[in-house]
Amino acid sequence: MSKFDLRDISERLAGSKDTEAVVFEFLGYLQGMRQDWRAALAFYEVSRDRLEHVYERRDRRLIRRDIAVPADQLPARLVRKFFHPSAFFNAHAQRRSLLSALFHASPAYEPDASEISLLRPILPSANWQSCVCFALADREDVIALLVLVSEKRGAFGGRAVSDIIPIKSIAALAITQHLQRAGAVADQDKTARVAAAEFQDRIRRLSAQADELEADNRLKAERLVSLSNEIENLDRSSSGYREELQRVKEQLFALEEQTMQAAEQLGVAFSELSEKQGLLQGHEQTLSFLKSVFQMVAVDHDPDALPATALEWFCEHFTIDRCSLMLLDSAGESLRIVAHRGISEDIVPRVRVRIGQGVAGWVAHNRKPLLVRSAEDEGPRTGLESYNSDSFISVPLVHGDRLIGVLNLSNKRDGDVFEELDLDRAMLTGSVIAMALGTREMARRTAAWS
Repeated sequence: MSKFDLRDISERLAGSKDTEAVVFEFLGYLQGMRQDWRAALAFYEVSRDRLEHVYERRDRRLIRRDIAVPADQLPARLVRKFFHPSAFFNAHAQRRSLLSALFHASPAYEPDASEISLLRPILPSANWQSCVCFALADREDVIALLVLVSEKRGAFGGRAVSDIIPIKSIAALAITQHLQRAGAVADQDKTARVAAAEFQDRIRRLSAQADELEADNRLKAERLVSLSNEIENLDRSSSGYREELQRVKEQLFALEEQTMQAAEQLGVAFSELSEKQGLLQGHEQTLSFLKSVFQMVAVDHDPDALPATALEWFCEHFTIDRCSLMLLDSAGESLRIVAHRGISEDIVPRVRVRIGQGVAGWVAHNRKPLLVRSAEDEGPRTGLESYNSDSFISVPLVHGDRLIGVLNLSNKRDGDVFEELDLDRAMLTGSVIAMALGTREMARRTAAWS
């Protein structure tokens, strides 16, 4: 059995406020396992193909060193194992799958004595007798390189490596979530600032055009008054004067049309600005909603009651009266309802949806969300219950490339139609629920293997 309480590790890492907090806890667990162990975590920047930051923990302090070590300056065996396996096999899809299988079967790397000088920038200690390296990855993309050293020979045998692998996987998941969350927030803020700046600039230009038109209007109005005074003093029967008066009137009409066009352009600009402000407000509400989801999942729950608790919370915040959470059975062939709201208890035990059949089966098979606004867009339904509208949402729950289940939403209160914002929130919440359920299942399997 593992020396670590994997559930405690998962909760503490998931509850860390940022990436450095996750790294601090992760290195602390490793160095606390054996007194002779020293650990370092080097982050890999894929866009530059190099290691850029190294973290070490000394007592209660987390120390960061900035480095610039290209991947091709690391030991060749390590590069082929963790960073560029496709180059070794000429990027052939079938051979890449074989390499991925070998990667998972042998996750650790022990350097030879001749390779030590190449690893010196990321070693946590200069005095050691044993060394082993692990890759922290998001699916097939490496995000960091873990280096462990010890003053004892043979310190990293098969038992030690098997104890390290579960906590390494949990830490990789927690770090990936923090990095993705920080990237999503930064992208949304940047988009909002760019959109606001563009519309402010457009309003300034339109305001300047309106000022120019107003000044031109005043000049032409003054000219009209002057011409009218002259016409009054002259012979009104003169055809030449009548033609001049007609030209002035035409200019006035043209000026009025220009003024009306400018007013219409200003109205369109203000309408677009209001629309963008509404979009920004929607993003802010989505971020607040996602924060509430994480707060709900972070609270301690009975693992078996988590689906029902999450679904109850979800229905209240989505203001819907009918929803269900379906999980994949152990055979991986059909879905069954494990939590629901607004569905008759007599129906629930009979519901079994095979993968690929019906709405939930189609969503599970294709792993794509489905938003239906009206009957024209609607896919097949079970026909077991009535609905208050034709609009519904169905999203897949996927964790680590593994299908967990399907979340179904319908009967929005007052018969309202589901919109794109509802779909975005449902997908975000579904991802968090899938993460919680997948992490729980991973912890159970790890405990069983241990």
